[in-house]
Amino acid sequence: MIEIVQLLQQKAGLSEDQSQEVAQAIANLIRSKIPESLQGTVMPLLGFDQGAAEGQPAQAAQSGGLGGLLSAAEGMFGENKG
Repeated sequence: MIEIVQLLQQKAGLSEDQSQEVAQAIANLIRSKIPESLQGTVMPLLGFDQGAAEGQPAQAAQSGGLGGLLSAAEGMFGENKG
């Protein structure tokens, strides 16, 4: 989750508190869309540990899976690179 918080601060200019709230909202949305039986596997791959699954701040996973997800999200929102 640290990675998404940092990206939100850099790319969107959000404060650390705002970034953490958005990251938690993302974790909650993802959790609501996947079966509970897969959450223990999927959430860490996306950078959210078991604490995030319980609504607590989480540490980023070292898998790098979240970076790919964020890149896809940036493409969806048409981020300007200039």
